[in-house]
Amino acid sequence: MAQVIPLIGRDREMRFCAGLLDWVSPARPAVLLVEGPPDSGRARLLREVAALGRRAGATVTAEPGRVALVRESALLVVTTAPMPAGTHRLSLEPLPPAEIRRLLAVALPGVRAGARLLDLTRVAAGRPGAVVRLLAGLREEGLLRIVDGAAVPDPVRLPHRFRARLAGRFAALSPAARHLVQAASTLRSPFPPARLGALLGGTVIGLLPAIEEAFEAGFLVAAGDTIAFCHELVRPVIEESLPGAVVAALHPERARRERPVRIIDPRAGADANWSALSDREMQIADLVGLALTNRQIASRVGRSPHTVNFHLRQIFRKLGVCSRVELVSLLRRREDRGQTA
Repeated sequence: MAQVIPLIGRDREMRFCAGLLDWVSPARPAVLLVEGPPDSGRARLLREVAALGRRAGATVTAEPGRVALVRESALLVVTTAPMPAGTHRLSLEPLPPAEIRRLLAVALPGVRAGARLLDLTRVAAGRPGAVVRLLAGLREEGLLRIVDGAAVPDPVRLPHRFRARLAGRFAALSPAARHLVQAASTLRSPFPPARLGALLGGTVIGLLPAIEEAFEAGFLVAAGDTIAFCHELVRPVIEESLPGAVVAALHPERARRERPVRIIDPRAGADANWSALSDREMQIADLVGLALTNRQIASRVGRSPHTVNFHLRQIFRKLGVCSRVELVSLLRRREDRGQTA
């Protein structure tokens, strides 16, 4: 029998629903729209509202995504489907760490959550449904062990089903948000939003819709004035969508296992023919690595933005890349090799 976990961390939301049920009258019906990303607990909240209505003596009609409560001819409809303007709205925000710990305490009776498990739950981005799915996957794949009374993931990795769900969620993003998350995967976390803007050739204001979508999907989170992945184990899921050359630049040890070793030019910091670039092209490539825009680069090198764009196209062709994101990935690897040489 599946474990039934009580509703955790939604006390405020349930009080709001109870207050709304008391507020409605025969002349004043109400519709409540429950909003939130996948795994935030919308369906679960509707079930709890239905139970609340029954305890209050209401007649309850429940169907997927909608609950209608009628008490003394007063009607309250709670739904997750978009409704007309004027509807009451309730947004399910991510649970704070303290509530995630409460959820783990209930889901793991008799044991405590170890530090590594608490850290791994960051992949859920505060979504209770995702935490439950993560625990289920860890158990199914034998990845959850009890060590000195604490539940710990061993080894620390994402269950296959959970990883596939993340990949599906990534694929469902808009093209702009997918590209933004891919660009983020080439940067060390945390990073300032301006770095993303420069990398993608736009302004932070222009990228706001894509950034908000990436936050909403749970891939990226705010870290003070910077942005970070919700967990570093999400990064490999995103990298799977990148071209093989970029992934090889990010993980050369993996590439060496998968292809024959070949001689690389001494100037190269990655498997890219940097010696094919002219001095001007190398200068522009390095400035791209500093997250400068074409206009800023043009000012630095005393050329027009049009000329800089021409040089960039030549750089892409010579290095076999298609975007600034891929170029920065190669520059990052080249820099790393220089630091460890």
